[in-house]
Amino acid sequence: MQMINSKAGYGWLSIALHWIAALAIVLMLVTGFRADFAGEAGDRAVRSMLMGWHISLGAAFTLVLLARVFASYAQPRPTPFEQPPVLKFLSSATHQILLLAILVQVGSGILAVWSGGRAINVFDVVSIASPFAERNQDAHELAELLHAIGRWTIVGALALHMLGALKHAMIDRDGVLRRMLAPAKA
Repeated sequence: MQMINSKAGYGWLSIALHWIAALAIVLMLVTGFRADFAGEAGDRAVRSMLMGWHISLGAAFTLVLLARVFASYAQPRPTPFEQPPVLKFLSSATHQILLLAILVQVGSGILAVWSGGRAINVFDVVSIASPFAERNQDAHELAELLHAIGRWTIVGALALHMLGALKHAMIDRDGVLRRMLAPAKA
């Protein structure tokens, strides 16, 4: 069983981390945007409930997201499929931007909660105390700005990533998507 990547394809570790991280990111985007919409509509109770879910999901998935980024750099990269240089660059840049945006979101999300003078409450089971004695407005505003930039960066890069996957699956039919579903046979 191929656990780590090879030049021929991805291993089970990368495949599992990719799809778990994808699920986490979708859940985080949905709860985060819905919380924003509820806040704009003036529904503080729904916003508070959704932000509770958003923060809890973020805390629950933090280690998986960090493992996804670390594993991407710690393992060999499969040989890329042939395509025009501009598309090869766009593919690599999109991947790097997604990984960087994940790091920005994890760091700024944690900082946004803690600098607001609150603990990170994980599904009312675990509470991770803030290192800040009280609200730190400057740090909080910076964290919120970085989190907003990271959110929209993920939305844009994720759209490019999915378009690239669809191109490979429907137009090129070169097996790129298959590589992310199961390791190549030896």
